[in-house]
Amino acid sequence: MKKRMLLACALLWAGASASAPRALTPAPETGRFLMTSFSGGQPLWAWCDSPSRVLALIQYAVPATTNPQTTPAELHEWPKTAAGLGKIQVSEVQIGAPDPGAGHIYTPLKLTSGPRKGQSGYYHTSNIENTNDPAYRMTKTGEFKLGNDVYKCRYAKDATFIGVTQKRTVIVWETPCSEPLFCKVTYATRNFDNSRGVFLKNGDKGYASTRIQANRITDFRRLYSWQTSDGFTYDVELSTRGGTVKVKRGSTTLTTEPFLAYSISLPK
Repeated sequence: MKKRMLLACALLWAGASASAPRALTPAPETGRFLMTSFSGGQPLWAWCDSPSRVLALIQYAVPATTNPQTTPAELHEWPKTAAGLGKIQVSEVQIGAPDPGAGHIYTPLKLTSGPRKGQSGYYHTSNIENTNDPAYRMTKTGEFKLGNDVYKCRYAKDATFIGVTQKRTVIVWETPCSEPLFCKVTYATRNFDNSRGVFLKNGDKGYASTRIQANRITDFRRLYSWQTSDGFTYDVELSTRGGTVKVKRGSTTLTTEPFLAYSISLPK
């Protein structure tokens, strides 16, 4: 099984040196899916939906370092509260060369500015539970360690999509079928205030398009939609430029929540 590194919970347009971390995308000739991850249209090295906070490691478009052993990035953190995600915390980060082991990859982090300045840590990804293996649709980010704090990350190996808004985690599963555009989809939410989430089956794809070059997703658009018997519509709309979950009743939009970080895994 080929070793591969995470993300991007994916995407990754920018190439890095051999010693630099790799984005969450699979090796060319393995697996059935390509995974990509974003935060507000910016590609991610990795991100984490932990019980206490959301963390997203932002890729810079152009590396701004002369040290081939490190790659600059930016860490965004949102603490979870009963009212939703709290104020964003931003730290500059230097990412070191990944240290692969038996089933694990530890990529070192050094925080150079912001509230965590001077702390060291890592993010942990799996080179077993990942899209190189046809058994997995999602690549697993296991945890982030920052200083003395360890954040365990939510993982859904068979999910098509996982993302977080200011208020909740949203997960979408796709039922395999012979005509991908017409495959049914399932929707679930986990609310940060611990209120009851939503679970809906038999949703549809409103539209779907994917552009792949050199075994990387360079552009995509998806609309997943569910209708309830009491007149509500739930729409998850996604692209490389961002995404939202929207709730409507009839023609009236009740809520629109942008995704702060998300990963999507699409067929090759």
